[in-house]
Amino acid sequence: MPVGNEHPVKKNDNRGGGRMESQFGDERLARLYRYWWQKRGGGVAPHRSDLNPAEIPDLLPIVHLIDVRWDPLSFRHRLVGTEIVEWLERDVTGKEVTADLYGPHAVGLLATLEQLAREARPFRRRTRLSWHRRDWLTIETVELPLVDDQGRTAMILRGATFSALTRGFPEQMEFEPLAPPEA
Repeated sequence: MPVGNEHPVKKNDNRGGGRMESQFGDERLARLYRYWWQKRGGGVAPHRSDLNPAEIPDLLPIVHLIDVRWDPLSFRHRLVGTEIVEWLERDVTGKEVTADLYGPHAVGLLATLEQLAREARPFRRRTRLSWHRRDWLTIETVELPLVDDQGRTAMILRGATFSALTRGFPEQMEFEPLAPPEA
């Protein structure tokens, strides 16, 4: 499991502006967001086929893909990066996003996944993992839609990083749309 300075964390001291890295606690999230933005071209979001894992090998451990099914609306974990599995001490690849996995926090999680899928725009999430046995963990994610040929969200590309709970971390989940990255 990553500990100490194995993955240096850049503190989020300028969320309102400045460099893209200042919007995130870990610069890898900013890099994933810029990669997604570049791949979308002029569209609302890229297709899954527009992404090439060979172009971002150092980001793959924090990548999480979630399938979006529309009739009825549901979400399934397609792929979970190794760093995420290590921090959470479980691999949910292939499992549905349900209360069985997330307890009472599933309601909020599902609502935000639905919002992202319907709006097809990028979001940033920060929350404490109070549902997990390691409830001192916090997660920060960048959550990015991938669309099908009709322009509907077919998958969510998520980058996720973890840290210990620190003073000043929000008590309630933050789920905020992201502005375009700076060039």
